[in-house]
Amino acid sequence: MSLYYLLIISFIIFQAERGVFDLVSYLKLFKQLGKISKSRPIETKRNLFILIPVLNEQKIIEDAILNIFKIKNDFFKINIAILTTIKEEINNQGENILTTEKILVNSLKSGKLSDYKDNIQIFKDPEVNGKMATQLNYAINKIKNIVESTTYYLVLNADSIISSSTFEKLSTLLDENNEEEFAFQQPCAFVRDMGENANQFTNALSLYQSWYCLGHESRLVRNYNNKSIKNWGKKNNTKLGVIVGHGSGMTLNINIENGGYPPNLMAEDLTFGFNLSANSVPILSLPALELADVPNKFAVFIKQKSVWFWNFLGYASCYKYNIKKGYSKYRMFLLLMQGVGAGAYWFFDTFFIIAPFIIGIIKNSYFIVLMSLVSFLIFYILPQYVLFLKLSEVLSGQGFYKKAEDIRSVSFMKLLPSLCIVILTNSVGAWVATVKYLKYLITGKIPAKYKTCD
Repeated sequence: MSLYYLLIISFIIFQAERGVFDLVSYLKLFKQLGKISKSRPIETKRNLFILIPVLNEQKIIEDAILNIFKIKNDFFKINIAILTTIKEEINNQGENILTTEKILVNSLKSGKLSDYKDNIQIFKDPEVNGKMATQLNYAINKIKNIVESTTYYLVLNADSIISSSTFEKLSTLLDENNEEEFAFQQPCAFVRDMGENANQFTNALSLYQSWYCLGHESRLVRNYNNKSIKNWGKKNNTKLGVIVGHGSGMTLNINIENGGYPPNLMAEDLTFGFNLSANSVPILSLPALELADVPNKFAVFIKQKSVWFWNFLGYASCYKYNIKKGYSKYRMFLLLMQGVGAGAYWFFDTFFIIAPFIIGIIKNSYFIVLMSLVSFLIFYILPQYVLFLKLSEVLSGQGFYKKAEDIRSVSFMKLLPSLCIVILTNSVGAWVATVKYLKYLITGKIPAKYKTCD
């Protein structure tokens, strides 16, 4: 067998690993989502803080808060902490623009939020060059002086949408684990803006990003969940856990004992998951969907991906940090290799798809080109088509009836060309981030983290 065919088979195997395993993963997740909650309404509700970091969210912040309070909830006393930043004031100096904080203050006094003023608090991060990590850390350090350190919090974005399932399933997790402390992560469907009235790029990216989260990320969360349950309390974890910024939570205790969110890195979520894994903190899967949006422009999509890829570039810092804390070099190396491997897969994803086509063209082999096309259709397009067919049913089961109708109005064939572009350029954001990282190694200056979604 020629070297060319060996290369092509290798590339197809990489495609198959992602396509098959992620398909099986989201089907398992959907089965888990369909299970009826064991929790029953309780007389004394547990405290739950919902933390919402904001930056220029003037248009949506009031409705975002109101939507949470309107959710049926028989399990938790909800307190919402809005995490503003002085950076927003600085950026808007000289502009006749009310900051997100000012909008909130006015609304709490005599506006839409006045009825909920006792359950809403505002914490302003004083860091001039702050980011989501510093906003979260500042608020958590303030909240710990107000409530017990065993209180749970949930991080949401201003554009996040949840249903009563989030509260029901979290209550079930607490009941099942006898009030033991743990972190949790819920899966996200990026379909908030998906629908007949959206452009086809938005629809395509919504489907693709949902596939990645519901398939790939949920698989990692579930695998770590199983490991956590099996080895609860043991300090021998060798599997890398996943914490995504939104839809995640834990007790104040866990956050503080693990140093808070890494403030000196571009991205704070997956890297914090590394630190939790180093300390063998249980990260449980919360089987309740969160909905989020996606960029509606290709350039913003690339920017968003580049920001996310900084998590993988930050794993080396996490490795060094935890070695200094005295954790086993062997265990930390295993965690590091898992993180680096995942990043490398993303970095080369586009190459795995395009390379077989290029080889086929160079060799003037119609068979190789055809084989490359078939593998692309089977391992990339087919899993997302199956997801597309099942999404509306799953969303209805989670209580998102209007969004389920929106999904039904979308034509898969119309979004397919844009979907192919999204898939084929998936690695571009990783390449952009890597270039910026190399500049950082030379200059020592981390580039500014930009906002990528309204």
